[in-house]
Amino acid sequence: MATSLRDRGLAVGYGVVGAAGLLIPLLVGLAIGRPAMGGVVALGAFLVTIRANPDPPGVRLSFMLAGVLVLAVGSVLGVLLIGHDWLLAPVATLAAALAIRFPVVGFTAPLALLLTAANPLPVDPIPHLVLQIVGGLLAAFLLTLPWAWRRTRPLAATLAETAGLLADLLDATFDGERREELRDEVADALQSARTACARHRWERRSRDAERVTTALRRVFYEAITLRELAEAAGLRAEIEPLTAELAARTRALFQQEVEVAEVDFAARIDDLRGERPDGERDLLRLVLLRQVDHAATRIRATLDQARRPAMKLKSGLIPIPRLPVESPVTDAIMVVPRSPGMRLTRDDPGFRHLLRAMLGTAMACVIIAIFTPEHAQWLALGVLLTIQPTYGETLDKAGARVGGSIAGALVAAVVLLIAPGYGWLAALIVVSAGLGFGLYAVHYAYWATFMTMCVLLLIDFQAVQTWEIAGFRIGLNVLGGAIALACVRLLWPRGEAVRLQGRLAELLRAHALAARTLAETTRGRRPEGAAELAIRRAADMAEAVGQGIAAMAHEPGAGETGHVAELLEEVTRVRDGLITLTSVLREDPGNDVGPAPAVLHAVADRLEGGAVAVQEGTPYQARGDVDQKLSDLRKWLGKLALRRLDELKADPADSRTEVRRALLHAAAADHALKALADDSARVVSLATGDR
Repeated sequence: MATSLRDRGLAVGYGVVGAAGLLIPLLVGLAIGRPAMGGVVALGAFLVTIRANPDPPGVRLSFMLAGVLVLAVGSVLGVLLIGHDWLLAPVATLAAALAIRFPVVGFTAPLALLLTAANPLPVDPIPHLVLQIVGGLLAAFLLTLPWAWRRTRPLAATLAETAGLLADLLDATFDGERREELRDEVADALQSARTACARHRWERRSRDAERVTTALRRVFYEAITLRELAEAAGLRAEIEPLTAELAARTRALFQQEVEVAEVDFAARIDDLRGERPDGERDLLRLVLLRQVDHAATRIRATLDQARRPAMKLKSGLIPIPRLPVESPVTDAIMVVPRSPGMRLTRDDPGFRHLLRAMLGTAMACVIIAIFTPEHAQWLALGVLLTIQPTYGETLDKAGARVGGSIAGALVAAVVLLIAPGYGWLAALIVVSAGLGFGLYAVHYAYWATFMTMCVLLLIDFQAVQTWEIAGFRIGLNVLGGAIALACVRLLWPRGEAVRLQGRLAELLRAHALAARTLAETTRGRRPEGAAELAIRRAADMAEAVGQGIAAMAHEPGAGETGHVAELLEEVTRVRDGLITLTSVLREDPGNDVGPAPAVLHAVADRLEGGAVAVQEGTPYQARGDVDQKLSDLRKWLGKLALRRLDELKADPADSRTEVRRALLHAAAADHALKALADDSARVVSLATGDR
């Protein structure tokens, strides 16, 4: 559980601005002698402000204005449903479905609907709607102003950190264990950089940031290629100065004080070639070194292109301390929620979550219609705000929500019992709002505590309430949490576990398609970018499987998933091999590409055979003779090497022959294809359980 703040400036800033959105209308209402009207405006501001909770610094005005529109629709429906409890069930259920299906709707609509329908209106319906919209607009504009706390993590700082990690990866080319850790860190940092660019597209320098992000991603791919080739060549003493130069160049994008010691690697290769290699192995090492030089040249060119946009970004860079790798803070406040397309099938975890939420909300509304409890909206809200995609997550949130609601309701009950004046009541509302918004990222229990206080006191500000409302709030929240737990425990509680085999089969097919697409690209039958797109799609599928096993940890009776985690590591190596081959094979080999595409097709056949075995639960039947194709490649490589040696004997200065081009192509691909073959075999073994 998180017990500290990652960014105190952000927490304090968001808490103060969020509280100010409530303070302004409350003070204006008191000043003009209409406290109830001020309370309605403040409630509208509160309902729109909470849309910013997941990402306060990145929230955009368009998203907040959409929230104002949703607030208006929810309030209108709430007014129309006053006194019609049985109509509340279908309408609230639909609102819950829309809230989960469309992030732009969010929980603003069901909150506005239920709070309006279940509480007496302090003013007439039309003024009530207008006042809530005014509050929503106030919050929307107030939160999206260029406050300092919204720039606590500028784009340049994110990109500078990514460049630093990428430089560390280049430095660790020959450090196996550290290199693997850095590889994952760089991949995560690049994803964060892409998210930051998407979040800040309204900024003046966003195009420069996108150019730098694209350049860093290309350098990442080339760094993986260079790593594979360097391992194959095995000449660490010759290659390390080159990787040190490339690492310094990468750091120099955002650090002016870094000195770059240029290395003439091509001249070193020429010197080695002048020493006349003794045999085929030495010749092949020279070929691999030439490919290393080509990868380094592409990295230099990419960094040179990124230098000018990086200089523009550096003009506004404020250095900040590097955050720890592992933080106890939840990422709710820092991460932009993703909204992938939802398939209308129970195979989709998002759709299962939607169905559970709809059923839970409908059950709560039916109970409201039958028993008509006072302050009935808390029951439906308790279900909707507690239910999560898995049983374990719902259990955790139910505990935090019920505990926080009890604490907040007890404090609110004491306040309502004392019945302070409007001035003290406004002060308590503002304090509770500030603490709730500011501490949202620390733990959900804090948010539940102060949100409960804030809403109860806001309702009291509009129309005087008794202290018993707090008791109803506690009881209905407990019942709502129980309904939420029942829904996720009884409806597909092991939703990911029972679908794991199918997802693993899809994972293998996605990587097989990537290998096959690369083979077709090498033969000129597909456009150059098709292979990279297929590799990214395979990575997305691996991420989906990773999310699936993460969800399984929260499902009752979860089985052992260690082999799946190991499988995900292996498919990462498969993608790394494909990335390497994408760089190596894009170079023109001459008139004949040789057997390399055939090896890729054989690897794809092997992965597809594994997918069939996983899907059907049958023993794996080998498909695609990978070893035979690799043998053909090595025979081809040997023939080319002998022909090249004959050329060198005839004319040592001749470096522009078809044979040399084909030899460079085949030799560079040989090691990567061998590693890809081994990695694909381990992937199939782990997926089929033949370990």
